[in-house]
Amino acid sequence: MEGVMVREDTYAADPEDALEMTRIMEQDQLVTKGMGGIFPEGDIPDDIQHILDVGCGSGGWVLDVAYRYPECEVVGLDVSEPLLAYARARASVQQRHNACFVQGNVLSDLNFAEGEFDLVNIRFATAFLLRDVWVPVLKKLYHILRPGGIIRVSEIDTMGITNSLAVENLLSYLYRTLGKMGYGFSPDHKTMGMTAALKGLFTAAGFEQVKLFPWVIDFSCGTELHQKQYENYIATFDTLKGLAAKTGIATEEEFQAQLNQMHVDMVQEDFQGVWHILTARGIKPL
Repeated sequence: MEGVMVREDTYAADPEDALEMTRIMEQDQLVTKGMGGIFPEGDIPDDIQHILDVGCGSGGWVLDVAYRYPECEVVGLDVSEPLLAYARARASVQQRHNACFVQGNVLSDLNFAEGEFDLVNIRFATAFLLRDVWVPVLKKLYHILRPGGIIRVSEIDTMGITNSLAVENLLSYLYRTLGKMGYGFSPDHKTMGMTAALKGLFTAAGFEQVKLFPWVIDFSCGTELHQKQYENYIATFDTLKGLAAKTGIATEEEFQAQLNQMHVDMVQEDFQGVWHILTARGIKPL
């Protein structure tokens, strides 16, 4: 229809929606803090000079890496021009002259040379890569990595495990909805099924020496990250409500009842929650 913008990405939620943009920015800080830094598994080798972050969002990880490694050039790639504009403004204010941001879709041709990067990073690509495109996308990233270069992917099976039935029900709606839409590798859509799949995906794309690094974020009541995860849930489930109804997973009334109870449960002193994240690192063979 004339005048209607057609999105060419496969994000589950619209990355240019104001609430989703805010959620992406907040989640970025939550995850980096909770995992213990930008490279919690250890410092990168000295020969890493050119780094690409795929799906960089508001640029938080790119800017943190640019600060920590001022001798490196760090490039952020994302489909959302509004998010990239925000990232560029942050880079300017922080004077991160070794950081830059490029608009592009990893599902399309990438305007990077073969072997251009020493390290490629991706976090939570399950939100924008359908299960059928994972291997083709990883092969594209293999192409732009130099021999001996590192690929680093951080993924989840769940968005947390809690002692709140309401939160667990909402998360179940999330996994079932996204699974029905074509995301993740869980056979029954009870989780996203990503962490068990990563090593096989890396191998299928040609990467070797795959290592796995697990992280746990505690967002129980009274912890430093409790409020941020609470806000992350609110924004996530607000977006999910319409998708769950559209795919027949839950009516808006059923969804809202669980959401109302979540608000009660998460502020209780006995609320407990942890979030498991797995980072897989592979090497492009020499």
